[in-house]
Amino acid sequence: MAQSDEQRLWTRDYFLAFVALVGAQLVFITLMTYMALYAVEQFQATDTGAGFAASSFVLGAALSRLAIGKYLDFIGRKRILLVALALYVVCSLLYPLVDQYSLLIVIRLVQGSGFGVISTTVATAVIDLIPAARLSEGLGYISLAGTLSNAVGPLASIQLSQNASSVWVFGFATLCALIALLAVLPMHIRERKPTQDEYDRRWRIRGSDLLDSNMLPVAIVALIASVGFAMVMTFLTPYLVSQNMADVASLFFLVWALAMLGVRLFAGRMHDRHGDNAVIPAALCSLALGLAVVAVADNAWHFVIAAILGGMGHGGVVPSLQAVGIRRTTTNRIPVATSTHYLALDSGIAIGPVALGFMIGVAGYPGLYLAAAGIVLLGVLVYWIAHGRHADGHRITRQ
Repeated sequence: MAQSDEQRLWTRDYFLAFVALVGAQLVFITLMTYMALYAVEQFQATDTGAGFAASSFVLGAALSRLAIGKYLDFIGRKRILLVALALYVVCSLLYPLVDQYSLLIVIRLVQGSGFGVISTTVATAVIDLIPAARLSEGLGYISLAGTLSNAVGPLASIQLSQNASSVWVFGFATLCALIALLAVLPMHIRERKPTQDEYDRRWRIRGSDLLDSNMLPVAIVALIASVGFAMVMTFLTPYLVSQNMADVASLFFLVWALAMLGVRLFAGRMHDRHGDNAVIPAALCSLALGLAVVAVADNAWHFVIAAILGGMGHGGVVPSLQAVGIRRTTTNRIPVATSTHYLALDSGIAIGPVALGFMIGVAGYPGLYLAAAGIVLLGVLVYWIAHGRHADGHRITRQ
């Protein structure tokens, strides 16, 4: 029997939002994996400077997320999305023209701010498109945009930079940004008019204006999971190089992406049907086990198993935690809640390598990954205390 219009998930606007996110994420991942190398080759940047050339994008995204959650509905969702995407295109075009490192950092910060606005606004718009009974499933499918980008972006940056030039890398990024902009133009985005009380308090800045207290407990769990993910993204390649297994890195990341893709095809539906605790604790344990296997792996097959476990865990837990947080809050707080979720993910990626990197000198890479596995397991306890013990007691209020 055909689904009713009220229960349809893959509507025209949902598909366009997916395309827009793929385009925006491809710009992020492609340039993230290339920028450190570009900074060294073009500006003779130090290791620290090269790293900041890449990570400054994430800093820009985090800063914009703090503001956009409060002011999204004052500015207008489609208006700010189109402005941010236009800025995204312009920044991609400017990279080949930059001749100073400081200007490169400015462009990275500005484009990162645009990305923070784009991802938060599209996610907020998508939540309005997803039937309430299929929220976790819908968020799981839309998060495949990031999975596809993680698979394609690094490959594009490596192949284009090695076989063509940096201009081709930036040209590819510009094309992806244009596709995202063109996808948004025909989208119908539901706007929400702020209440009079919200309008009266529009210039007041308090903690609750930047972060959603209902989302925050599960956002902390997302941050913990993101720390585990950051250990893989940041340190796996140098670890494998030190083990004379550099060729295994590409296989690992491919398997990780495929595992994320596979789990997101069914985990969201399982979450919606059987509740929060049916997916999240198991996904966190799977991610922790994957990190632990990395710590003891000594051949390619061990790393493949680790990629399957870690990819399934990370792929299952992130959209499910977002769905939990959205159900805990109210409709008028969705922009702030969404911003809080993505800010937690960004923070985990930024904080994790800095907080745990010292473990390499103390206990080597195996010690680093065992520590990361322990932190992710701690996330199970945090989740249980924060939400799991009274799961399903919160449901989003449609206002």
